[in-house]
Amino acid sequence: MSSRSPNIERSSWLTHAAYVAALREQATRFAETMRSSDSDAAVPSCPGWTALDLVRHVVQVYAHKAAVLRAGDVVPGGHVVAAADLAYPQALERHEAVVADLADLLAGLDRDAPAWTWMEGAGESTVGAWARRMAHEALVHRVDAALTAGADVSPVDDVLAIDGVNEVLTWMAGDPDVVASDEGAAGSAGMLLVDYGTGAWLVELTDGGQLVTPAEPATQTDARISGSPLALDLSLWWRRWDAEWSGAAAVIDWLRARIATATG
Repeated sequence: MSSRSPNIERSSWLTHAAYVAALREQATRFAETMRSSDSDAAVPSCPGWTALDLVRHVVQVYAHKAAVLRAGDVVPGGHVVAAADLAYPQALERHEAVVADLADLLAGLDRDAPAWTWMEGAGESTVGAWARRMAHEALVHRVDAALTAGADVSPVDDVLAIDGVNEVLTWMAGDPDVVASDEGAAGSAGMLLVDYGTGAWLVELTDGGQLVTPAEPATQTDARISGSPLALDLSLWWRRWDAEWSGAAAVIDWLRARIATATG
């Protein structure tokens, strides 16, 4: 069985413009929230990190992806040094600049134009894949900012969160290298349903792959994860734990092992 579901995977994506808009919005919320935190404040969702570490990390990620898009090829991370030596106020200023640069760059490119990525599957190795990845990068780190500041996590459009769940299941946990790794095989094969109320993703976990397809919430499977779209997205990214995990523990363990391998 293929580790991907190419036609469904790409057809579920949002528009290119929607991803670029989400990147701008989530990154703006990130910066606004981080300004209320001290530079040495701990980031609960990233053990060992301070607020300054988090801002520097996000700046580096965005600057590197802009460099990749401009080069049209792989750019080693060490070749881009965006914020490593900046103090907190300057790092936040740099964040504003790199977000604007990356979003403007993405907006000016065709989503189907080829671009190097380490991702595989339908729609990957394209500009659109980076727009999608950066939108969800911004969302997750915006949540990190709220947790750092001790603030409530403000709402997210369900459509964006549902797409984020799909991205974790298909690209992160379903990456062929992850599926083939020993680290991603702690558990057993089975069927798992990710139920967000108005719909669901069916995850078929096998020794040789991971197939993700739309399903009805009433679908019977070996295991289930239930919650709001945002709760599910953040639970799969280890940021919140209010989604409900139930059913066969070994099947759940396998999905968690693949996610941990992909995000570790």
